[in-house]
Amino acid sequence: MGKKILNLPNMLTISRIVLSPLFFILLLNNKMPAGLIVFVIVALTDLADGWVARRTRQKSTFGEIIDPMADKLMVLLAVIALIIRFDFPVYGLLIFSRDVVSLLGSAVSYLKKKAVWKPNIFGKLTTAFQVITIICFIIKINFKSVILLFTIGLSVLAAITYFIALVKLSKKK
Repeated sequence: MGKKILNLPNMLTISRIVLSPLFFILLLNNKMPAGLIVFVIVALTDLADGWVARRTRQKSTFGEIIDPMADKLMVLLAVIALIIRFDFPVYGLLIFSRDVVSLLGSAVSYLKKKAVWKPNIFGKLTTAFQVITIICFIIKINFKSVILLFTIGLSVLAAITYFIALVKLSKKK
């Protein structure tokens, strides 16, 4: 695992953190095309950073910690803007169920083992569907509520799998 912090994957992750407030402001100011473009760019950096890190063997502990935080910031700001400006229902906040358990898992993992919490396939799929859901609400797709319900279900499933992993981790000495 590489120790270099300022590598390309981490710079992509940091760009996601820096650009997330920009699309938030654009969405709040009703600049839909620009907000959507920035959001898509931000979401693509999530795909790119992991791919580049694996491909170039530039994984780092810093990247493993900051990447999920950047994802959560990206989705959180988008959902807040959607609640304020669009018809995003407040119950849609359930898409964060996985994130709450994941944050707890991160804390316990670090405190117990000085290790980084590892996402599973359900967690990765949840992030992808959170992005799809956000885009569907921005561009006002007719079946956006169905996609939101699917994303909520996937988030809850990911939260359950993370909770099981958290309980197992908590029992380890």
